[in-house]
Amino acid sequence: MIFNGGQRKIYKEGEKRIYFPQVPYTVVDVVPVDPVEIHEKYKEKDYVLISDVNEYIPGVTAKMVDWWWGNMEKGYHLWAPGEHYGFDWVVPPCEVGYEGSVEASYEFDPCKPFTITRLNMREYPFTTCYEHCWISRLDIGESQLILVHMYQDEKEGIYWRSIVFEESRLYNKLGNPFVNIPEFPDHMQYESGRLNAFLPQLYELWKDHPDPWENIQYDLSTEQNEDGTWKHVYPNKAPTV
Repeated sequence: MIFNGGQRKIYKEGEKRIYFPQVPYTVVDVVPVDPVEIHEKYKEKDYVLISDVNEYIPGVTAKMVDWWWGNMEKGYHLWAPGEHYGFDWVVPPCEVGYEGSVEASYEFDPCKPFTITRLNMREYPFTTCYEHCWISRLDIGESQLILVHMYQDEKEGIYWRSIVFEESRLYNKLGNPFVNIPEFPDHMQYESGRLNAFLPQLYELWKDHPDPWENIQYDLSTEQNEDGTWKHVYPNKAPTV
């Protein structure tokens, strides 16, 4: 099954890329927050923090964002029009659930996607966390970055904190892969500002769809373990009859 219904233009290597302007989006507020601390259990990995941004995004809820991570093929092009070239599930969540599902995201390069693999919260190294958390490994060439989006309901929106980090052994060898992607900072702002432009409507449209394989349901609520590490409250397994 081709989840994106053929909506991705297939670029060939070396083909001239067509650029489209960004569409209107909300410029979200950056909210000051204390720096993250590495839990003692993870200090031996010597992580390098590459990016840490905390924002307030109005008009969406944590429940909507939980749903989004399992249903991205339904609106990936809406998330960042002109900069999201295509999306494929390599390992769909309808087959494996949250952990181990893999997406191929065509961002910045319409020929070569990023591969993003959902991880267990055992890979989350920080001492504090928001009420919901999505954590994945982002493969860019030889680089193996860990990408965290954690979020929680706040007034009429969410606090949304995005953190990128990598083990020093890889970072010191390969450097920061985003240095070669000049669009990266603006693109992250574009994605944050676009969430409220499409996600509430898309979520409402699919809310009552009865097929659990077509309408994946996640609850990525978190809780702290006795040793101060974190876990997901629910297993978020694949649908069953």
